[in-house]
Amino acid sequence: MAYRFVHLSDPQLIPAGHLNYDIDPQARLNSCVDRLLKEVPDAQACFITGDLTHWGEKEAYQVLKKELDRLPYPAYCMMGNHDHRQNFLDIFHQHPHQGDRFIQFSIQTQMADLVCLDTLDDRKRSGILCDKRLAWIEDLLKSSDKPVCLFMHHPPFETGLASMDRDNLLNAEAFWSVIKPYKERVRHLFFGHLHRCVSGNWRGISFSCPSSLVHQTPFNFDNPKPDYVSPEPPVYNLVDMFADRVVVHAHNFLHDSPAIQSRTCQRYQKPES
Repeated sequence: MAYRFVHLSDPQLIPAGHLNYDIDPQARLNSCVDRLLKEVPDAQACFITGDLTHWGEKEAYQVLKKELDRLPYPAYCMMGNHDHRQNFLDIFHQHPHQGDRFIQFSIQTQMADLVCLDTLDDRKRSGILCDKRLAWIEDLLKSSDKPVCLFMHHPPFETGLASMDRDNLLNAEAFWSVIKPYKERVRHLFFGHLHRCVSGNWRGISFSCPSSLVHQTPFNFDNPKPDYVSPEPPVYNLVDMFADRVVVHAHNFLHDSPAIQSRTCQRYQKPES
């Protein structure tokens, strides 16, 4: 039996009725929730790895809450570089967080502990995990021998996208030194920030990142400051976590190409010899 959850990232909500990059972020999230209700009503949770809003206004968090409240399962949110902790907590009163107001918490499941981190470095695009946050992570890893999955906004390594790599987790080596002794228990790393679907392996730990719910980073590895964003469709990732594997399905839920009917379409058949 799998533990099934949804991974979203970078919805970048703004106050209702406004556009950003010619996109209505609320309409995008609304469409995503509609599809989740139809396609994965049996999920057990939704995790959103940061950049919940574009400018961190309370009005934007109200839009986010209105849409997420439609889900039949809990939504767990992390801070991205566009977010504002106190404004978030003023709207999401019951959301888990540390006593010192960092939005860090752990969700216990039968398969693994799902550890959600706060990499926000106020008013900066890059991320940080300060000594307090790192100590919390270390204490958590020490206190249990269960497998863990890690969730965060900023990736702790470069991915080759010049426009994003300068803004990843700045103290990645300090983070690695904390989790390294527990590496064999880390089943997967989930993050956002990149506005592109990216997956792979970092120091023996598998990772995945979904595309944003709004605009995407251009597929351009050399330009550190492109003057455009990509209109590629948004994605939600559906994750099934089993005892022996983690499976991540990326779904372009707003693609508009018509379905190809396999029974009536034109198909190439191998000629008879």
